[in-house]
Amino acid sequence: MQMVRKILLAGLVFLGAMGVFGPGRITALSPATAGESEPVQVLWKHLSYRGSHFLGDAATEVSLTDVPAAEVRKQLIAAPEGRPLEAAACTVMVIDVQSTVDPLLGATDLSGSRAWLMSDNAAALQRIRSRHGDDIWQNTYRFTESGVYRIRKKPARADEKQLAPQHWTRIKESFYPYPLQIPEAQAVTEPTGLLYLISALDLGPQAAARSLYIFDRKQLHEVKVQVNGSQRLKVSYVEKDSNREIQRQGMVDAIKIAFQPRALAPHGEQPETFSFMGLNGEFEIYVDAASRIPVQVSGQISKIGKIHIRLQSVEF
Repeated sequence: MQMVRKILLAGLVFLGAMGVFGPGRITALSPATAGESEPVQVLWKHLSYRGSHFLGDAATEVSLTDVPAAEVRKQLIAAPEGRPLEAAACTVMVIDVQSTVDPLLGATDLSGSRAWLMSDNAAALQRIRSRHGDDIWQNTYRFTESGVYRIRKKPARADEKQLAPQHWTRIKESFYPYPLQIPEAQAVTEPTGLLYLISALDLGPQAAARSLYIFDRKQLHEVKVQVNGSQRLKVSYVEKDSNREIQRQGMVDAIKIAFQPRALAPHGEQPETFSFMGLNGEFEIYVDAASRIPVQVSGQISKIGKIHIRLQSVEF
């Protein structure tokens, strides 16, 4: 089985280099950091995660596709304030994330996100966040050079809950300017793109710390990314491609990457808590050193506590 997996991965790397797979490569996320190798091809197109705790469960489905820039330009909304970022690259990465948090006590939280990211530097162009259940809403974020424009939509009446978001009539527009201390050349991304970023950056166990700038809900966050060595980690998931499925089970050498967000809240405002895959605040992502696949995400969920969300399947 191990030999079959090595042959499969070798073939996937070859096909990725030949341009068969859509997901592209990061070339300018931030200034070069000592101890890192060149960016690498992202080969996965779908990731499925599950996590269990005696106080509840969590699940996340992630899909990654590339879309021609000409098509993306038709999907981006206008921004009445700020100068909107445009799809200058040939392709744009679109990442879809659906997360479910099902606590033992309390209502199930169903949330979704779709984000458009520049393929060359992971800068966010647009993001749509939505929540389902009793309190439903949809937020559309348009990223500009100086901040983020947001349209928030909610049903104004009970009968509107059965309609699509474009028919909701409770609408609020806001603009969130970036703080002045953000480096001029730094790309601003959004939370769900982190799985793409850590797959594209071939971080070794001794890589130096770096900072990312990520806009979450209403505030920009400076997120410190620290590689904390490697450790043996037990995995159990299915690898899929167009021809076969392989059960991957056993121990792997995983690189532990810690994320420490700090909200750059405007003066007088309460800093918001960073959120990622249903987790709140600081979290860790474990990446298989051999395949560069994110095999586990660990962190806190407010109604559940510390939880490990593990990879169930990956599709190339």
